[in-house]
This record gives sequence, C-alpha cells and structure tokens, in this order.
Amino acid sequence: MFILQVFLFWFLPSIALPTLMTTVTFIILMCYGGGFGTMPAFTADYFGPKNVGPIYGLMLTAWSFASVFGPLYIARMRETTGNYAGALHVIAIVMFVSILLPIIVKPPRRERSM
Repeated sequence: MFILQVFLFWFLPSIALPTLMTTVTFIILMCYGGGFGTMPAFTADYFGPKNVGPIYGLMLTAWSFASVFGPLYIARMRETTGNYAGALHVIAIVMFVSILLPIIVKPPRRERSM
C-alpha cells in the first residue's frame, strides 16, 4: 500500500483528467482503509497479542494527530506556494519513509517469564 501511495501522491499534482483523478483518489482511499485492516495484525505480530489494545490505541492517536494537522499543513503550503504539489510530494516522501521503517526497526525483545 505504501509503495503504491508513494507514486500516486507524487504524480497526483500532474493529473488533469477528472476520471483519472477520481480513480487515483479512490485507490488512495482504499489504501487508507486497508491500513485499518492491517494495523491490528501488524501490531499483534510485532508486539504480541496481549499488547494490541494499548499500542493500537497509540497508533490511532498518531493517525488522528495527522488527520488534524495534515490538512492544516496542506492548506498552508497551498497559501504560500499557490499549489498543492509541494505538500503532496512531502506526503509521498513520508510514505516512502513508512516503507523503510518496518525494515529498519526490529520488534522489542520479549521478557521471559519465570
């Protein structure tokens, strides 16, 4: 999903056809919904089933933070530059970093119970 979104967000500013814009937006929204389906499973695999609740709650808090400040950032970029291209390219770069994080970061060690 992240790889697909990197390309979609990067090329989104250059799309002029309404049908193509609608299709690309639909695919991006499907990826957004796919995150809700994969995040709990990823959390369980990464941190263990007993930690899903609190950690998934933190993930949703971060997602909520982004949903508040992301549009404000995009609006500010539009005001200062006159277009959305810069903001959408930043989103594409953040998506690219999101691809790398699961590769770089290792799951925490589990303590052995005695």
